[in-house]
Amino acid sequence: MNGSAYYRPDLAWVHHTGYSQHVEITWSGIVQRLRAAGLRDGALVLDVGCGSGLLARRLIDAGFAVHGIDASPAMVELARAHAPGARFEVVRLPADDERALPVADAVVSTGHVLAYLDTQDDIARALGQLARALRPGGLLAIDLMTERFAQAREASPVHAKVEEDWAIVTRFARPAAHRFDRHITVFRRAGDHWRRSDEHHRNLTFEADAALCILRADGVAAQAHAAFGTETLPAGLIVLAGVRNQSRAGITRGRTAFIGLF
Repeated sequence: MNGSAYYRPDLAWVHHTGYSQHVEITWSGIVQRLRAAGLRDGALVLDVGCGSGLLARRLIDAGFAVHGIDASPAMVELARAHAPGARFEVVRLPADDERALPVADAVVSTGHVLAYLDTQDDIARALGQLARALRPGGLLAIDLMTERFAQAREASPVHAKVEEDWAIVTRFARPAAHRFDRHITVFRRAGDHWRRSDEHHRNLTFEADAALCILRADGVAAQAHAAFGTETLPAGLIVLAGVRNQSRAGITRGRTAFIGLF
């Protein structure tokens, strides 16, 4: 699906305004991992699925340079306003040309961005591209939606939140194995009226063992973790983190490693 179908202007604004808590609980753990990996002030961090720039702003405040990418033009517009010290571009993964991804000292991502890709093969290709975007010795730290995440939400089919100038209703569905869909309706006040918009978010789950195999084949010594730091993440949302080999020689492409895993 075209990335512009997700997080159009009203939902992007509601997400920025009312759903910053995930970044708020994860950013300090991400910064700790960056420092532990030896990244100093000015190191370039690629923020994948940067959304409205909430994490990018925290990373800038911590002293890092940030290049953010997101498939949603509306999110990128918000990010440029919220974190003007970073560079943001509209890029959809897997990238048709890997040169769209800068070579970075670190690659980070929150909000299970890879789940928004069209196929599991696309997720595998994107994982390989993120691994290859790292400089030798660079750190990768991303979260991943597993099947357990979707299963944990089967008992809670509806989420709703109402504020003074907006409201959101999200209905969850499990149409197939490795699928987790959200039907999202947003109401946003526009003067004396309310404007409604609807989006259908089709997510794919992906398992840690398969992801780790791909990353390791592309030179990242990744491990699965319960969190970026000491925070508690939702059940089934895991963190993949690891450092890229100092030498790129002899690395097998992650797409080859993916064959036969599913």
